[in-house]
Amino acid sequence: MRLFIAVSIGEENKNKIFDIQSVLKRSCVDVKWIEKDNLHLTLKFLGEVAEDNLDSVKESIRRAVAEFKRFQINLESIGVFPNEKSPRVLWMGINKGEVELKNISQNLEGSLEELGFKKETREFSAHLTIGRFRSNSEKEKLFKIIEKFQNENIIESVNVVYLIKSTLSPKGPAYDVIEEYQLGL
Repeated sequence: MRLFIAVSIGEENKNKIFDIQSVLKRSCVDVKWIEKDNLHLTLKFLGEVAEDNLDSVKESIRRAVAEFKRFQINLESIGVFPNEKSPRVLWMGINKGEVELKNISQNLEGSLEELGFKKETREFSAHLTIGRFRSNSEKEKLFKIIEKFQNENIIESVNVVYLIKSTLSPKGPAYDVIEEYQLGL
């Protein structure tokens, strides 16, 4: 199974982000937009996991997130990875809640490393991917439109961390929740 650990986005905020994507699409940039139902914040990508190891992975995640309390995040800006010259990923940045997401990610990295999962070499960067560039054509038009969204204020409560199965198909990925981990009050 192809698995990852993530924080979900509520339906109301998915609609707000979808509206932003709709405006950005007018730039005619060559971007594969993330489907509204697939919007999420990845905390850790696990990759292929044997079903025999699933119980150990679930327990490891449970331990890693057990100490965390519920919190809020604030999605408020749009940017690109790795840079504007050669953009590959279009994302919304997180202001409030970034430290909490980073701490959860670090706990997950440590806990899952004990099971043989490789630690991420890059520092965790809290973001919500909203699109992936297929080419760099028309990117300047997109960057002008992005400027209008630099003061967004989308607030989301983080109450649950999810273990999600990703099934790839020609139509795009399909996500199924395998396990939920409630954060404390």
